Amino acid sequence: MIRPVLTLSMACLVASCGLFDGEEDILPGERIQVRPATSATVIQNTARPAALPAARINDAWTHPGGSASHATGHPDLQGEVTSAFVTSVGTGNSDEVRITSGPVVAGGSVYTISSTGTVVATTTSGQRRWAQSLVPLGEQAQDGFGGGVSLGNNSVFAATGFGEVFALDASDGSILWQANVGAPVRSAPTFANGRVFVVGRDDTATAFNADTGTVEWRVQGARGDTGVLGGGQVAVFEGLAVLPFSSGEILAVGARNGRRAWATALTQGRRGLARSSIGDITGDPVVVGTSVYAANQSGSLVSINGLSGTRNWTHPDGAVDAPLVVGDSVWFVSDQAELIRLDAANGNPIWSVQLPARNPRDEDVSAFYAGPVLAGGRLVVATDTGLSFFSPTDGSSLGAVSLPDGAASAPAVAGGRLYVQSGTGSLHAFE
Repeated sequence: MIRPVLTLSMACLVASCGLFDGEEDILPGERIQVRPATSATVIQNTARPAALPAARINDAWTHPGGSASHATGHPDLQGEVTSAFVTSVGTGNSDEVRITSGPVVAGGSVYTISSTGTVVATTTSGQRRWAQSLVPLGEQAQDGFGGGVSLGNNSVFAATGFGEVFALDASDGSILWQANVGAPVRSAPTFANGRVFVVGRDDTATAFNADTGTVEWRVQGARGDTGVLGGGQVAVFEGLAVLPFSSGEILAVGARNGRRAWATALTQGRRGLARSSIGDITGDPVVVGTSVYAANQSGSLVSINGLSGTRNWTHPDGAVDAPLVVGDSVWFVSDQAELIRLDAANGNPIWSVQLPARNPRDEDVSAFYAGPVLAGGRLVVATDTGLSFFSPTDGSSLGAVSLPDGAASAPAVAGGRLYVQSGTGSLHAFE
């Protein structure tokens, strides 16, 4: 999703901080632009069939992104979507706090975390089961906003902006264990094979024993000077944990011991843009087969051989959220507000569709996008006005659903329903 930058230093970059405000000698002659500062890739659109697996009813969506590898597959969602229920699940977005992670689903319940650190369990029929505040005693909730939740081991694993990591009993929300990683965590933990993985905003990755909460290993990544509001979630596959850091470094380590397997970095960006200095991985790394897909928001999306770390290809458009990789294609919303489809084998563009760059309800604000996800043969993109649907074949519009308060997270799809959190803290279910 498009995430605000978490540092005031970027305001200095944009405004030049008055460092060169004195008188300047202007040289005579014609001014010629030597590079296009913000131009996106020019794509010649083609309508090519997408090799999609058959849609199926999935019974769970255990992580934001669907699974520990963040590969969502093709969950089913029949016909025209209609509202199943709307219910409040806590505080939404404001000038001070933001929702930074979406819902997860398993066992007949939907689990969410509010912008102020309250985890809520809601039945798939819209009834609240329990709520658990994760704000430490004596702290102000808004000071530790954000975080995320994931599911596994009959537990809800949660991380918060206070640097706390929790295991909650999925049946009643009681705290099984908690630990502190010493830095805010804005993304969801990842659960896989008896371990829970988190990356703090100090660029330290930690692996916990899922049963006891004891630390199994820690890895320090390259530190970034600036970051985006959410940050990426660890991806796990083939015994490896893929760690995204705010510097743009992607590090693969042994999931059991934290031993380094390979490292690479996303350092490319669009010249002339203030945000080009932000290398932060803007969405979760996605693993399909043995390929890792990751992007920053300043002009780079890559495919990496997940076993060796060698680069398969690089595409010169950034992404505002995790790319969607299904079958033979990659879809993503670019840093230039385009919905783009690439060939997964070589990164070649197939088509692009321009989306609004500004919030239609407030032209002074940049547009918000999260996703896409694939559901029932349609691409679903969450926006600040609701949900938009597109053809995966050619990007043509397949309609939209309006949410009065807009979407605040990427959708989750399970059991033939789609769930999304809204800007005012409501959980919307569609079927």
